[in-house]
Amino acid sequence: MSAINESFAFALDRRWRVVSPTHPAARALADRHYSRQTVGATEFMGNGRKLVLLTEDHKALWGAIENLDPRGGLHWRNNWFRNEGTFLSSDLIREATDVTYAYWERHYGGRPRVPLTTEVDPKKTRRKRDPGRCFTRAGWRRVRVTRDGLIVFQAP
Repeated sequence: MSAINESFAFALDRRWRVVSPTHPAARALADRHYSRQTVGATEFMGNGRKLVLLTEDHKALWGAIENLDPRGGLHWRNNWFRNEGTFLSSDLIREATDVTYAYWERHYGGRPRVPLTTEVDPKKTRRKRDPGRCFTRAGWRRVRVTRDGLIVFQAP
């Protein structure tokens, strides 16, 4: 078990594993995500406090990061979720959200003072009646739509 996982062994009874932001399977999944800016780059997470989760079968990716936006405001975001496997996305999101909260408590000494959010771009996802439905089924709530048309969801 790697050093990053040793301090977080309680997540190992779930489908998710804590991995490095440079893990090859995680990078491959990120490369296939619509929001990937530099396909093939060594690391796909920005600067800040972060957590990268990968399912044991290497078919789903979750990334969360706490950092500052361009105007200096604190953000805590799920900036990566991709599921290419057979597990229900809503189940994976629910578990990854729980692991993210617990990880932040143990690893960083508490949660950020802002809520955990994510954005879904309905123009870049499969056409469906309600984009981001997997997040709402996982208990997240839709909070707004940005000027760019991104749907913002907030974790429970």
